[in-house]
Amino acid sequence: MTDVRPTNLAEAFDIHLSRAPDAAALIVGDRVYSRVEIGELAERAVGMLQEKGVRPGNRVVVQYDTSPEDVAIALATARVGGTLIPVPKRLGMREINFLLGRSEAALFCHVGANPADGLTLPAGASVASSNAIRSHDRTATDIVPMPDDHCALIGVTSGSTGQPKGVMHGWRGVAWAGERMRALGRVQAGEAVMMTGAGAGAPGFTFFTYMPLVTGAAIVRATKWDPVEVLHLAQEHGCVWSCMVPTMLRMLLDARAEALGEGRLDAMRAISMGGGFMSVELIERARRELGVEVLRMYAMAECMSNASTEIDDSVDVRNMLDGRAGPGAALAVFDDDRKPLPVGAKGEIGLKGPSLLQGYLAEPRGKPDLMTPDGFFLSGDIGEMDEQGYVRIVGRKKDMINRGGYKIDPSEVEELICRHPAVAKVAVVGYPDALYGERSCAVVELRPSHMLAFDELTAFLLHEGLSKEKLPERFESRDALPLSPDGKILKAAVKAEIGTDPTSSLG
Repeated sequence: MTDVRPTNLAEAFDIHLSRAPDAAALIVGDRVYSRVEIGELAERAVGMLQEKGVRPGNRVVVQYDTSPEDVAIALATARVGGTLIPVPKRLGMREINFLLGRSEAALFCHVGANPADGLTLPAGASVASSNAIRSHDRTATDIVPMPDDHCALIGVTSGSTGQPKGVMHGWRGVAWAGERMRALGRVQAGEAVMMTGAGAGAPGFTFFTYMPLVTGAAIVRATKWDPVEVLHLAQEHGCVWSCMVPTMLRMLLDARAEALGEGRLDAMRAISMGGGFMSVELIERARRELGVEVLRMYAMAECMSNASTEIDDSVDVRNMLDGRAGPGAALAVFDDDRKPLPVGAKGEIGLKGPSLLQGYLAEPRGKPDLMTPDGFFLSGDIGEMDEQGYVRIVGRKKDMINRGGYKIDPSEVEELICRHPAVAKVAVVGYPDALYGERSCAVVELRPSHMLAFDELTAFLLHEGLSKEKLPERFESRDALPLSPDGKILKAAVKAEIGTDPTSSLG
């Protein structure tokens, strides 16, 4: 697996299409789309791309929700040698305009009959509704050969300036990450995987479009994010694997009684999970109530599926650690001077391997500035490694709260707060303070019909063993915490919202 061939998405799909054209490729709610239906849509999408002037190397921005039209455009873009930029539907027009300009996109495919107000196209770019492919004639064409260093996929991730960053990947990196996820879930042709989240971005596209289509597995997705519908569909179609953030798993567990009664997900082998703190309690609940193994995963848009636990790992490893590097990949821990640290020391995690990004879109110094002298990409995450190479992530470097020189790891406090029966979601963030530099604030989303006072939360945390120095000094509740399209709590948005206003502290 260390030398994975850079498999073009369209090439792999063609193979499975020829073998079993009537097999399911995509299931959305109660609608099943066969491989031949998706293949015909892709031929129509080729016609639209060619009409709009998309040529090899051109970039296509798509508001991507893994609809049949979206998947067809992805296949067509791969076939004509283009670069796909799948963005979540929820991305605002300001961010889309920024990406269109920065990428010098040839085409923007939008949802609905018309794009949202405020669209500004770069010179020479075209625009079309994704649904418009259905009105085009089918165009059969050979796959355009592209060099190995061709950028096939640009994923979008949040940037420090408030504007999105474009993370660039070639087919080799996408193929390695897709095969890694397939192997973790032991997914085979003819099986089905359960899609969660937006399915956009580099990991979302790789895990939920590329991997199943290349494997010959069916993509199963709900018509919208509804935990009851997700569980129904996963059970009905015998889904064997999924990937999600902890928030989504909690929602599925809460919906289990309504969706499955006392039943469990009979076919589901594993759920790969990352992107947030994972308590042992949550993992054990999934094992007990859904009959599913949770494979803790450590990766990011820049280095997809780099590390994971595996089904055959011991229970203690699966419960407590965030995995070890896959074949051909590596992890290391570094100090602030980018020098390697010994086993057991906490520092910034560095990653390298086949799925490492080619670079950042229109930022030639973006990748080099984050590399160590020996070729590791600095993640911004704080963690430690053991003698067997397993990593444990303790938090984001930028999320650590420095209260007068005392470092507070928000993830530790969040884990304990999540144990309170009234709490659905929580973000612990720092806010500026004239005396200490920073103090911490707990912002919670409560479960329906629950109440929680600050003194009650403080007493609970002390009872759970949290030291007084780590107690939140402010407490606020929200009807809903802001989430990214893939279900992660947007801590930057929470932090910006609470600002420095002290009026709600201690109350």
